[in-house]
Amino acid sequence: MGSLHCEGGWLRDEAGRVVLLRGANVSGRSKTPPFLPFDDPRWFDALADWGMNAIRLLVTWEAIEPERGHYDDDYLAKISNLATAAGARGLQVIIDFHQDLFAREFGGDGAPRWAIARPGRAATGREWFWYYGVSRAVHASFAAFWRDDDGLRTAFLGAVAQVMKTLSQVDAVVGYDLFNEPMGPPAELVRGRFEREWLSDFHERCIALRNHHAPGRLLLIEPTPLAAFGLPTTLGALDGDDLAYAPHLYDATALLASRFLPRLSTFPSALARVATTASSRQWPLIVGEFGVLNGVVGADAMIEDQCSRLDRAFASWMVWHYNPSTVDWNAEDASIVAPDGGDRPWTAALIRPYPRALAGRPLRWESRALRRWVLEYEATSDGVTELVIPARWSRAPKIAVEGADHRFEANVVSLTAAPGVRVRIELQR
Repeated sequence: MGSLHCEGGWLRDEAGRVVLLRGANVSGRSKTPPFLPFDDPRWFDALADWGMNAIRLLVTWEAIEPERGHYDDDYLAKISNLATAAGARGLQVIIDFHQDLFAREFGGDGAPRWAIARPGRAATGREWFWYYGVSRAVHASFAAFWRDDDGLRTAFLGAVAQVMKTLSQVDAVVGYDLFNEPMGPPAELVRGRFEREWLSDFHERCIALRNHHAPGRLLLIEPTPLAAFGLPTTLGALDGDDLAYAPHLYDATALLASRFLPRLSTFPSALARVATTASSRQWPLIVGEFGVLNGVVGADAMIEDQCSRLDRAFASWMVWHYNPSTVDWNAEDASIVAPDGGDRPWTAALIRPYPRALAGRPLRWESRALRRWVLEYEATSDGVTELVIPARWSRAPKIAVEGADHRFEANVVSLTAAPGVRVRIELQR
């Protein structure tokens, strides 16, 4: 599996082709002991069969360093084995250092007990997110971490380094997302100081850490989760190669109303803002999370709408989340599959054609409702463009191509065109 790099605002492979990632977070079960998504790596098979090419694999600081200064080598070996198994199925792996509410002590996940600044009550249920605003214990622990009180942030980065060293020989690992949904004390968030100073400094240190321990891997830069709902970021300029912008995107209206209301959805404006931010910094856009809670009315139409908008933006994405398990953190009920691996109402919307490698400059991509699918690009080399058409979407699609030679084999359309030619592909089921 080849490495990826960032160039000209796009992810690119070793041949210089534009690469798009399509995949899932694996998974919410990793937030609780034994901190693994599942026991059998054959659960990866479904993602590969759906044509996906990537996963965001969750790890937690608590699992890596349960006692200060002592790393759990058995856990790290299991993560290495899972990443290797994913790679054997054609899935590229982004390692995600996950947290919510700083630690399990507060009803979240992430930090070990020894890293908590002060005790506090634990949130429960789907409303856990509100604890970010009201829990003084959560605020105190985040503040102590970002200030590096008692060397806490330094200890965390030591755990990151240990993971990077463990996974250095796992070719499937193409990148790292070093802090899921970073949050700070509310006053510092409102002032913009948290992102502008504390988080920017953290990312700068992560760049140096990656350069030393994991050269050649991508580094995903996350703003606060407020970007998910359309708020601007105040992240400072970051100096480094192979950086990707990795915000999360959720429809605040649907979460509050438990119903997809297209005219009131926050998703379109939030996507436009994060796409503009990525473009202005010449960073590829990788949406690290998007998704829906089970029970939201119109969830299938909502995910179809979101996927078509992400296609139009040529954005890479990882849906939250693939959890073929009965273990459901905080009763979130947001898995794209049922505990037995069966469909949710919105599963099918995620299984869709996409160009996994594009030997040219992206121009236009329309996929709404998926009955008629159109992609246009300008060929910039004589390399091969690879278009994935999952068998579940159509085993015998109608394929019309202008400007390129093509063949369809093993659910992939391979196209070659002369440089400078505008290529158009239209698919119908």
